[in-house]
Order: sequence, then structure tokens, then C-alpha cells
Amino acid sequence: MLHRAIVVVLTLAACGGDEPGPRPQTFGGDRPADLKAPATLTDGMQYPLVVVLHGFGANGFAESAYLGTSNLPAANQALVIAPDGTTDSMGRQFWNADPACCDFDGKNPDDVAYLGGMIDEIVDSWPVDPDQVYVLGHSNGGFMAYRLACERADAIAAIGSLAGLAATSPPTCQPSRAVNVLQIHGTADATVPYAGGGGFGGVGAASSAMQWATHNGCGTTRSDDPLLDLDNAVPGTETHPHTTAGCPANGAVDLWELQGSGHIPLWGPAFTPTVMQWFADHSRS
Repeated sequence: MLHRAIVVVLTLAACGGDEPGPRPQTFGGDRPADLKAPATLTDGMQYPLVVVLHGFGANGFAESAYLGTSNLPAANQALVIAPDGTTDSMGRQFWNADPACCDFDGKNPDDVAYLGGMIDEIVDSWPVDPDQVYVLGHSNGGFMAYRLACERADAIAAIGSLAGLAATSPPTCQPSRAVNVLQIHGTADATVPYAGGGGFGGVGAASSAMQWATHNGCGTTRSDDPLLDLDNAVPGTETHPHTTAGCPANGAVDLWELQGSGHIPLWGPAFTPTVMQWFADHSRS
């Protein structure tokens, strides 16, 4: 009975003092994931929602820690959910994102419906700003972020793809509206090569950004922004941001080229705040 009472108190605390009852904190049906929220919500505040998508063989808990997003709820900055993909025959969790990655067993789970439904339910039951729904994916999770942008553009303001790529067949992607896109990729990535090729088809980082520049109706040229120091494994300011010219409102396409970085950069303290600021600057207006 004591344990049950504690759970009730914590749940009510997460809902704020003037709410009629507890909100659901677990979403995803038979593949449940827990939403992380501030212990006490700020009255009248609408929060960003960050959906974190792990890489092939990883899990949501570890990915959120790696990307620094697990600290956002305690800082009262965002709601965060980091679900797990389906487990394959080798015990590796994956997202069914693209023919190139990573449903190698042909299980064909409908991850668009799973993740899209999760987003819809959270927005309906928590004080989430629907113009600040962001998806941040790594590797296979980056591929999945792109697929969600293709098929649930109505629900997503922006995506960030770290070492993931856009659709290997661009005509299969028909977004209903523009989505802000940030492609983050190391030039020394040996798993998902920056220039494309390898086991993931011919699409590379720059081609992924250009594919979305076409979807969003941007121009074909990029400008360079000030350098950033994000990866502690590479000396100096290794990150070269490029902004695509001529993009419409709500359809920015940026490429962060991490010169010398690999598939799993060693993030310094600036990484998460810089990504979150990019998201905040690209909320849907």
C-alpha cells in the first residue's frame, strides 16, 4: 500500500497542482515507453516534446543519455520520450525506417504508426506545444526520423538526424508540408559514410540535405555559418554548419559537417544546448 501511495503522489506531482487528475506517462501499447517530464509542470507553459530514436542494436535509455536529452525534463526544458524499436532474431532493436536500414529480418513493423500514434497521444494528454515537436535520431534512428518527416509532417516541426540518411528512393517520400531538417554527420563515419555508398546505398549526408531541400522548395546553394566545437574527440572547431538558401518558413535544411568525426562522436557540453537551440529556432510558426 505504501508503494502504491508513493506512485500516486509522484504521478500527481508530475501533472501540476491544478489538473483534474493524473496524466498517462506510459505510451506505445505492447511496446511501452515512459514519458519523462518535469517533477512539477510550470502553470500555463507549453513544453517542447523531444522524441529520441536510438541506433541499430541500442536502446532508448542509452541513446537519450548519449545525446544529453535525458537531462532536459529535470531542467524544466522539455518533455522527452525515448522508445525502443522491435527486437530482431539476433536480439538487436531496430526501426523499420528504410529498405537500407534496418529491418534485416523482414519483420515489417509499422513504426510510423507506432511513433506517430505516440506523438498524437502525448500532445493530446500533456501540455505540449504542437509547434515544438522534435525528433532526434541517431544512425538507424536518424533514418527513422527522416521517414517520420516524410509520413507525419503534420505532427513534426523539425527533425535532427545524426549519422542517418534520407530515403534511398526519394519519390517514396511525399511530405504533406515542409519540415525543418538538421543533418549532423561525421566525415570519418565508417558505418554510414558521409559521402554515401557502403551498405546503405548511394545517399550521403549532403545528398540527404539536398533531397529535403527539394521537398521543402529551397534553393540549391548553401552558405557557411560560424564553426562549432561539439566533438571532444576532434581538436578544435570541427563542426562546419551549412545553411541551405531560399528555404520557406518551417522548411529550413541545415547540414552540420563534423570534419574528422566518426559514427559515434564524443560530445562535449555544448552539443545538447546547441541542438536544442536549433530546434527552438525552428519551431513551427
